[in-house]
Amino acid sequence: MAVEKDPEATEQVPKKKSKMVFFIILGVGILVLGGGGFFAYTKFMTHKPATEEVADQEAKKEPPQVIGEMLVLEPFVVNLADPKGKRYLKVKIELELESKEAVDKATKAAPKLRDMVIMMLTSLGFEEVMTPEGKIRVRDELLERFNEIMRPDHIKNIYFTEFVVQ
Repeated sequence: MAVEKDPEATEQVPKKKSKMVFFIILGVGILVLGGGGFFAYTKFMTHKPATEEVADQEAKKEPPQVIGEMLVLEPFVVNLADPKGKRYLKVKIELELESKEAVDKATKAAPKLRDMVIMMLTSLGFEEVMTPEGKIRVRDELLERFNEIMRPDHIKNIYFTEFVVQ
């Protein structure tokens, strides 16, 4: 007797082969992509040798900023705007100016600068001067006011060399 083949059985065999071929192609594709990614990473993303990094840094280097002339103001001791009146602030300020002529002009204008600092600091509260953001705001406002007084000369920066609240 002859054995009849079921048409559905013959169709399943090719599907298994096609799945096997699909997984083989998928595996090879993953290996190729992984190898390409590794090559690209090692070629383009790794650190340059130290000599190349130093050469790049020297080429990109800007000229160092020149420190201007410094003027030290006498310390300020003021009462803060506190309802109880028990808070004091002691501040030492140094000004960085562009030239010696600007230092001479600032020395002559020191009473105006001191008055402006005292008036501004006494209007501040304890909470305003204790946070880093508050100190930055005070410095920026002082710089702006100093530059108004010192026109046309320019104050580069203000440095707090002492900042004590009691």
